Amino acid sequence: MQEIETKENPLNLKVYVNGKPDLRLIPKEKAESILSAIELEISEYYQRKQSCQRE
Repeated sequence: MQEIETKENPLNLKVYVNGKPDLRLIPKEKAESILSAIELEISEYYQRKQSCQRE
């Protein structure tokens, strides 16, 4: 088992995995959902960054 460090972990829980995840095994629909969520996070980040620069 290998411990994974997480950035946002308010409960300070330890996360362990067996081996390294193989991203090729993720179904296409799940991968698209993950990519959409990442895209949204990036978009919101840049919107916040632009609004802070205007102030």
